[in-house]
Amino acid sequence: MEKLRVEITSKITQEDQSETIKRKGHGKMERIEGGWRFQYDEENKTGDVPVKIMIKNDEMVMQRGSVEANDYTMMKFAVGEKKNCRIIAASRIMDLTSLTQKLQFFDENNDNLQLTVEYELFSGLYLIGNYAIDIKFYREA
Repeated sequence: MEKLRVEITSKITQEDQSETIKRKGHGKMERIEGGWRFQYDEENKTGDVPVKIMIKNDEMVMQRGSVEANDYTMMKFAVGEKKNCRIIAASRIMDLTSLTQKLQFFDENNDNLQLTVEYELFSGLYLIGNYAIDIKFYREA
């Protein structure tokens, strides 16, 4: 596994409100058959949050938080498809649906990798909001 530094920019739009959040992290990555696997700790004011991402066959799965602590988000993405997602916080479960508009992953000059995901999040038929995540992965020696 290669060590990496991560820069995350998330944009959340709900009705007429919009917010952009920037975070950083450190972790590792590895190439797997047909894709990539990333694991990093996202720096957060309340403590680092473990994040795992797998990209394979034009699909992405992201787990953010700790399953053991019963406090995590499991998101799935595939362009043009609705995917079931789950958020568990304070032992409360929310089952949601993502509809992915954009999922791009590319290697810049075989040095840095960039991931862009844009999606809508639904609770039943109700649109919760539009989300855009941009993650830059920088290889470290």
